[in-house]
Amino acid sequence: MGQITTIVVPDAAATPVNHTFVPVRVDGDSASWLEKSSSAASGFWSLIQALRAPLAGQKDKLYRHTTKVAIPVQTTETINGVSRTVTLYTLRANVEFVIPADATLQNRKDLRKLTVGILNDSLSVDQIESLNNVY
Repeated sequence: MGQITTIVVPDAAATPVNHTFVPVRVDGDSASWLEKSSSAASGFWSLIQALRAPLAGQKDKLYRHTTKVAIPVQTTETINGVSRTVTLYTLRANVEFVIPADATLQNRKDLRKLTVGILNDSLSVDQIESLNNVY
């Protein structure tokens, strides 16, 4: 069993900035992290990962791994001289791996590596970053 630790990942800025996600909770099969660089808690970036084992009696014996990321985008709003931080919108990503219990370690490695590669492929990058559709 893995132990929850701090996760540091760079962003996509021209000069990348490392973002440190610190562990905040383990609840059953789910772990949560926050990146707390925002001055307001409502602006903290969040990461949740979970691994759910097959349910008893489940015919297909499937493991399910999920990773969820949320990035609130905030601004400061001033009304009548009073400033407050407001969330404009929140970007989200939800990735789910469905892994049959019979899958080998190499199968699982291939699934993870292929998924990362596909997300790094120019077509995926163009769709996600430039919002260009496939044609």
